Amino acid sequence: MPKLHSELERLYFLPGQALPPAPLRLVGADGESRCLVLGLSRGEDWEALAKLCAAVQDELALPAPALSVSPTAGYQAWFSLAEPVPRAQAEAFLEALVRQHLAGLPPARVHAFPRPGADILNPVPAFDPESGRWSAFIDPGMGSMFADAPGLDLAPNPERQADMLAGINSIRLADFSRALAQLTQAPEGTAGPGQQHDPRQFLLTVMQDEKVELRERIRAAKALLPYWK
Repeated sequence: MPKLHSELERLYFLPGQALPPAPLRLVGADGESRCLVLGLSRGEDWEALAKLCAAVQDELALPAPALSVSPTAGYQAWFSLAEPVPRAQAEAFLEALVRQHLAGLPPARVHAFPRPGADILNPVPAFDPESGRWSAFIDPGMGSMFADAPGLDLAPNPERQADMLAGINSIRLADFSRALAQLTQAPEGTAGPGQQHDPRQFLLTVMQDEKVELRERIRAAKALLPYWK
C-alpha cells in the first residue's frame, strides 16, 4: 500500500474503507466515527481557523489536526480519533468548537462533518475538474498563502503529503472525553441538572446512569482511568 494511503488509513479510515479516489465514509454501520472535519469555505477565514487550531492545542491539550486546502471546500481541519465514538459525540464536539471559536462567522461559511445528512466527504488530495486545481494537506505555516486562490495548480507530491500526515497524532479516547466535557460544560453559575463543570464528574455521571447504553458506560469508565491513581 502506498505510504499516503497507509497514513490516511491510520488516521481516518473506518474498517473496510475503500482507497481514494473513493469518497471517505465518516460514519460506520455501527453509527460511530473517528474522522471529524471542520471546514471554512472562504479564504479570508483562514485566521479564524488557525486560532481555533491553536485553542485546540493550548486550551484543550489535544493533538493538532491536519489542515487541508481545497478549490471547492476552502480550508479544512481534520481531527483523528484513536477509537471511534458515537456520531452524537462527534457532532457535539464539532458544534461546541464552532460555538466557542467561530460564532462570529456566518453559519453558511462553516461546515462540520459528520452532521445530519453529511456522512460522506471528498478525499484529500484530489483533483477538481471544474477548477482544474487540486486539494492537498498543507503545512499550517503556509495557510495564508492560499487565501486568494484555494487549492494547488499541480498535483501534490504523495510522499510529501504522507510525511505531513505522519506528524499527526490521533486523539485518545480519554482525552476526547475530557475535552468534550470541557467544551460542553455550562458557564459558571448556570449549571442545571445533568450539567457538570468537572470532567471527572461528567464521566462518572455517564458511567452510573443506567439509562445510558452499556457500551457508552464502559467507554466513560475507560476515560475515567487517567483521573484515578
